[in-house]
Amino acid sequence: MITEMSKKMMTRSFKKTVYRFAEIPQGALSHTFGIYVHVPFCYSLCTFCPFYKEIYTDTLKDAYLKAIQKEITGSAMNGKAQWVYFGGGTPNTLSLSDLEDVVSLFKEKVTLHTMGIELLPALVTQEYIDGLTSLGFTKISIGVESFSGAMNKTGRKIDTPSHIQDIIDTARSHNLWVNVDIMVGLPGQDTQTFLDDINSISKMNPHQVTIYPFMQIRGVSATGSIPELQQFELIERAHTPLKERGYVRKGIWTFARGDDVYDSSRDELVHDYIGFGPAAFSTYNGWKMVNPGIKGYLKIKEKRIGFISPKSTSTDDWRKFARMVYDLRCESSPDFPSYINLFIRLLNSTGYCKKGILTKKGLIFAHVITKAVVESLPFPLQNPYCVENYDDYMRYEKI
Repeated sequence: MITEMSKKMMTRSFKKTVYRFAEIPQGALSHTFGIYVHVPFCYSLCTFCPFYKEIYTDTLKDAYLKAIQKEITGSAMNGKAQWVYFGGGTPNTLSLSDLEDVVSLFKEKVTLHTMGIELLPALVTQEYIDGLTSLGFTKISIGVESFSGAMNKTGRKIDTPSHIQDIIDTARSHNLWVNVDIMVGLPGQDTQTFLDDINSISKMNPHQVTIYPFMQIRGVSATGSIPELQQFELIERAHTPLKERGYVRKGIWTFARGDDVYDSSRDELVHDYIGFGPAAFSTYNGWKMVNPGIKGYLKIKEKRIGFISPKSTSTDDWRKFARMVYDLRCESSPDFPSYINLFIRLLNSTGYCKKGILTKKGLIFAHVITKAVVESLPFPLQNPYCVENYDDYMRYEKI
């Protein structure tokens, strides 16, 4: 009951966000912040992916690179970027030379701390990993998802375990932190194929394994094969073989060796950050902002235009709460408003957490809440109903 009530509260809070298509407010970032780069290109479209993407062409990529370099050059940021993430889409549709052009512009403006990139395994070579290291990347995330035939139903080519092992070994030899993504609930996937995937990956020795449940979000055309509660139960079962191989649970879906993690969505829950590229999100200076899709993005001249919404204190508070629960903690804080601290005391008194740490009962709570946050985030490009003047955006796209 408490879990369902919490899910409704979180979902209701995020659904209150309403964007307007307008000029993006001017403002500078000069304290600790993050940088997100969206590379929307894919050679094929995976049916389970909710994120903005476009089919790759050389012409479109070249236009994108000119636009994003202009966007970075015109941005008002200085100081230290705590993290940089290249996400997608498929970031490694960009060549090493393309990445160098983008990264060099960041280095002219800010000091970079850690820099990570998501990689489609089929495109990864030893030369590419060599180049990432030379450019200053410190982390990579490999989207394996599954080795099973279930991948044939998603539009994604299946990767061989031997190729993934080669990538992990090469990356580790370059001192790159390696995360591997595995999904549970994919179309056609069953209990045994998922557990086989976990067993295979745990033997390959990446620094981190992240298990994502199948998300039913607007824009996802596939239908999951495993109910939500069973997805959670399978993640719990995966904890045992991972723990036996030295992995420690760092979050509700994250298992790692050592103290570091690769988790852009976790960082974005609490940090101010600036996004570059079509459909990239930003949040800073009291605003949430989203760039237009590729057509609108390539039309932007001097003034940045996109979807904007004033940040609400309530939404930010719930984001911080969600980040805390994601990290398996549940502690009152003077930074929380009284109603969230009251709710935390209720969770303690009903056995969801003990001494600030989630109990076994609390883990299902964290799973459901985290999934609800992701599924209820308003993506203006996929959801016109959260944009009050979406017709203005459509007219801009047609100009």
